[in-house]
Amino acid sequence: MDATTAISLASIAIAVVSLIVSGTLALRQTRTTMDGYALPVVLQVFSRFRTQEFFDAQQFVFDELPQQPVQPYTDLSLEVRSQLRMVGGLYDDLGKLVAHGIVKEELIIGSNGPQARRIWETIEPFVRAERAKRNSNLWIYLEDLAYRTTRKPPAAIHEKLKLHQYAGPRHTALPASSESSATPRPRTEQQPN
Repeated sequence: MDATTAISLASIAIAVVSLIVSGTLALRQTRTTMDGYALPVVLQVFSRFRTQEFFDAQQFVFDELPQQPVQPYTDLSLEVRSQLRMVGGLYDDLGKLVAHGIVKEELIIGSNGPQARRIWETIEPFVRAERAKRNSNLWIYLEDLAYRTTRKPPAAIHEKLKLHQYAGPRHTALPASSESSATPRPRTEQQPN
């Protein structure tokens, strides 16, 4: 192999490596940009979970809805539909974000997975009755999110992230100080009587 061929092959190899590195960086930049666009949406959705209105609606779903006779969602009273829409709709929105890859499912399942599954299990009979009546896909993203929590439990996500529980100072063994509090300190002239 002559010098010209060796230089040409080296140039081609450098060009291929440069192309691979550029492509990898472009993909990473695109993903970072997409995550940046999703962040305000995710924060807005999460902030709705902290409102008193949502909390009250969720308590209604857990406490009062099971007392209702099962019927299609649209046949429920306006008050019940309003509470269901507030809760089911918000969890359905989370499911949309996950299903369409806007946010990683680990974020949503790790933070809201158990509640999503509990909500789905509570409202499922009413949703199924509605789907049968109208042939709709009411809250299908919520159902999918509930399913995903069975496939990837929140505890597994927490373990993968190496999240730790804080036991607090009462449960943490502190190193013994060099001076024991049981041993009285020698009196100095600067200390008051």
